[in-house]
Amino acid sequence: MYPLRLRQIATLLQGKIIRGNPDLVLTNVYYRRGRHINARTLFFFYDSRGRKRPDLRDLSPGAVVTSRDLLPLVPARLPVIVVNNPFRALWKLARWQRNQLAIPVIGITGSAGKSTTTAMTAAILSRVHPTLHTVGNLNTTTWFPFQMLRVSPRHRAVVFEMGMNRLGDIRQHSRAARPSIAVITNIGEAHVGNLGNTLDNVVRAKQEIIEGLSPTGTLVLNADDERSRRIDTRKVRGRVVTFGIRNPADYRAKDVRYTLTGMRFTVALRGANHTFHLPVFGEHMVYNALAAIAVADLLGISPAAMREGLRRFRPPKMRLQMIRGKQGRLLINDAYNANPSAMIAGLSILPHLPHKGKRVAVLGDMMELGTLTHSGHRRVGRYIAAHRPVDVLVTVGRYGRIIAEAARERGFGPVYAFPTREDALKYLLKTPPGSVLYFKASRRLRFERLLRPLRKDER
Repeated sequence: MYPLRLRQIATLLQGKIIRGNPDLVLTNVYYRRGRHINARTLFFFYDSRGRKRPDLRDLSPGAVVTSRDLLPLVPARLPVIVVNNPFRALWKLARWQRNQLAIPVIGITGSAGKSTTTAMTAAILSRVHPTLHTVGNLNTTTWFPFQMLRVSPRHRAVVFEMGMNRLGDIRQHSRAARPSIAVITNIGEAHVGNLGNTLDNVVRAKQEIIEGLSPTGTLVLNADDERSRRIDTRKVRGRVVTFGIRNPADYRAKDVRYTLTGMRFTVALRGANHTFHLPVFGEHMVYNALAAIAVADLLGISPAAMREGLRRFRPPKMRLQMIRGKQGRLLINDAYNANPSAMIAGLSILPHLPHKGKRVAVLGDMMELGTLTHSGHRRVGRYIAAHRPVDVLVTVGRYGRIIAEAARERGFGPVYAFPTREDALKYLLKTPPGSVLYFKASRRLRFERLLRPLRKDER
């Protein structure tokens, strides 16, 4: 949040200062417990479904915005602005903040790869400009005001990751963020169970990002993704550009290769071919990089800065995160979340890794697939049987067993299906030294707890 005085904030929010110095200067906003709170923090205090209300007696923000009915819970030492609805007031302040920005705002959504693409884009832009991007996986509309209000006058670009759980989420996000560049990485099965069990609704949900796109803005689409090609672009008043590998595209990777340390590929930019190196494995990572390259090129970033940004890129935690395990094992934590397409993409890298040990896939339940739950899990099992990217399959959970059964039916083995993480761990601790263990499941299975005893540092 730009530095604002208490009286300015009260005017913006159409609220009333109950107590406190009207000239008090505040510079940031928060609305949960956390290390972000200090004497310059404006704290929004309200009831939220599913969230425990913080105890303000333990906190020391500079001032509080709340409703009259919650005013008795605010310690007398704290300055207060009273509004009718603190949550709506928070969004009003975030929209005001957006109106102050005269810098590029990039919005990134997609069924898979949006966190990685956000991180890659920020890695490139940060080589040239101070860039703010979505932290952690706080990519829902609930967290949008916090992300927007982190922008300061020093920032010269903003990259927002836009997640969703239901129809309307990305529309709300995009209309508030009003991106000058909008990216859809791909469209797959993620959250289809919350969207009426139809992939057509997933297309509709992702298309909502267009509704907030600047009239002169650019939409960036995946030319190789079948469902992305079904996006209705007639409402885009600016440009539409594409990226891809197999089909003709504005930003097309050629000579895609695995190396000992990651991926290498070439892209034609501004009349010349430029070679890029990624310190991560997988063709799907090349797609993420192409989207980031497209954004950077649209903003006039040099190929040299793109190359350096991607070379220095490090994946977000639990996205193909390489971890040293005990007895020389390599642990690949790709378990932040999962859907069938993303799980298959992760499995596809394993034959290309420069490690000679036994390859073990540890796969768990994929949630929110609705009526596609059974077929989605079977699809993964059949892929393993057909392509044999691993030597051993280990599954965890009720739906994970469907993966195991489908792989067995097609002649793959050995296969071990365990009901719980604890049961699987007993087997994994006995895998040969030097093995490569790949972990993928939905967040609800908490696979990081399964990895912890296998890590060399055991943290």
